[in-house]
Amino acid sequence: MNELAVLPFPLHRTVPKSDWTPPAGTRFISSDDHQMEPPGLWEDRLTGEDKARAPRHWRDEFNLLHLEVDGVSYDTPGFEPDNHPEGRPGFWDVEKRLADMDSEGIESSIIFHQHSAALIRMQDKDLWFKCMDVFNEWLADWAKAAPNRLFPVAYLPTFYKPEMTRDYMQKILDLGFKAVEIPSFPRGVRYNGKETLPMWEAIAEAGLPLSMHVGVHIDATGTGALGINMARNMQPFNALFPQLVFSGLFDRFPDLKIVFTEGGASWVAPTIATADKIYRDYAQVLKPKLEHKPSYYWHRNCWTTFMDDPVALDLIDWIGADKMMWSIDYPHPEGVFGESMRVAKEIYDKAGEENFKKIVGGNAAALWGI
Repeated sequence: MNELAVLPFPLHRTVPKSDWTPPAGTRFISSDDHQMEPPGLWEDRLTGEDKARAPRHWRDEFNLLHLEVDGVSYDTPGFEPDNHPEGRPGFWDVEKRLADMDSEGIESSIIFHQHSAALIRMQDKDLWFKCMDVFNEWLADWAKAAPNRLFPVAYLPTFYKPEMTRDYMQKILDLGFKAVEIPSFPRGVRYNGKETLPMWEAIAEAGLPLSMHVGVHIDATGTGALGINMARNMQPFNALFPQLVFSGLFDRFPDLKIVFTEGGASWVAPTIATADKIYRDYAQVLKPKLEHKPSYYWHRNCWTTFMDDPVALDLIDWIGADKMMWSIDYPHPEGVFGESMRVAKEIYDKAGEENFKKIVGGNAAALWGI
């Protein structure tokens, strides 16, 4: 196999001129991008006694942002300040973000958290809830700079308090969000547990697509820890999909729309094939009894996002072209900013024009009503 080309971090990437012209009518919508919360977000917006306990979000002399809670750094370990991957100004500057989108022909962007997701480590979950509420209110305001291009994803902070979900989902709707997210594996929470049923019921009633985003778990230490943790974090869904499907969640709530986000698409084929085999071989003892085989629920209820996944392009017939959504993952190092048209051309060559248009934007437009 050829050696992989080493890419610079996004701060130093440029967008080369492409000699390929996408077919007429193509919409490029990135289904998974990120923004950086501003300095002082929680110190400025929390009130009363909570203000003194607010997470500290601050910018250093390298123009990089850091997160600290109770004197403990919540930064991802493994990067020195001068090689940190979060330095592209479009991460926090809307005008520069839009310019980067224009440079690659990206019409619209589905936008997720950055540092705020790390706050899930906070021990005081009541204060954590307030911090995520502050984040959602700020994010709704932030997107008003380009409401027809930037579509932020609200963070649903009720998986620790499922009984609060119905009211909070109404707040998310009132703030104008088209999408909502929860983490893939929050510690101490069983998405297949009876205690979470009020949450699932409220999500289904609200009707917004639910993104289940990969998270940052820092489990490995020692030699190679950064690579080990990144590889573990990017592949959580082969365990999450069976948890949802075998718990009977999709039978109970047939209108749920689940988007598995930032974990690629090639995982889908072996996961649904294995789940179907388990369904067949263990049908006599599975509880609850499912109304359909697992792959049925995949094609009815689920979608996945990917950046650059050539294996998935060989498995489109298994995954389903209607179930795949491309993303830039701007501006993460594992994203394809600076390479978008190269990757898009590969999708076109393997998927064909009709499927290509669905994957790079059509599916996202239909799902989120863009």
